[in-house]
Amino acid sequence: MIELTADIPFLWRLSAESSEGYCSVAMVVPCPPETEVKDLTIETSVLSLSSDSSRSEKEETLEWNQEDISLFLKLVNQKQLANNQLISETVRIDLSDPAIIEIIHIVAAAGFGVAFTSYGLLKESNSLYPAHSCEVGALASLNTIVGFKPCIVVDIEDDDVVCVLLEDIDVCASDEYDRLARHDLLLAKRSDVLHPEFAESKAKPESAVLH
Repeated sequence: MIELTADIPFLWRLSAESSEGYCSVAMVVPCPPETEVKDLTIETSVLSLSSDSSRSEKEETLEWNQEDISLFLKLVNQKQLANNQLISETVRIDLSDPAIIEIIHIVAAAGFGVAFTSYGLLKESNSLYPAHSCEVGALASLNTIVGFKPCIVVDIEDDDVVCVLLEDIDVCASDEYDRLARHDLLLAKRSDVLHPEFAESKAKPESAVLH
């Protein structure tokens, strides 16, 4: 169990993955030198495309920025609320908890992933489903060509919404991609973002009102 304070920085480690400029992304929590305990490293499935080829040839360490921390805390608080836990001023997290590791993957994807366009991947809503007023960190659903898929909203700008996929999408029916994997980023429109219950039930929620 780690108590999250300003004295314990969270770091990203970018390591060369391929000659094509991709870097693997891992989270690192440094331990105090006096403890003689190795730094804690959590590998993620996220690949970062470096804009500078020389950067992808060597390891690089970056401190989490405010957007990373804000998204992480939002998702941790949501997890605690879902488990009927009280939210305290000091966040205590178990970095061996699979749910916390999943959150780290999502934050890494939001910060370093490359967003794919949703063209040809999503079914047009045509106002069949009620609008979902979402915010950054919210759980949502996307109506894909292979059914409803859960996602986390990680960025919103005007009518554009960037989501982290929580399930693979087998897109053989599309000519654009072979496959989109869990933790890939997808760029969608606000009208494409639906209530999370759609993906949970694989069907329209009973409470949904069609317009």
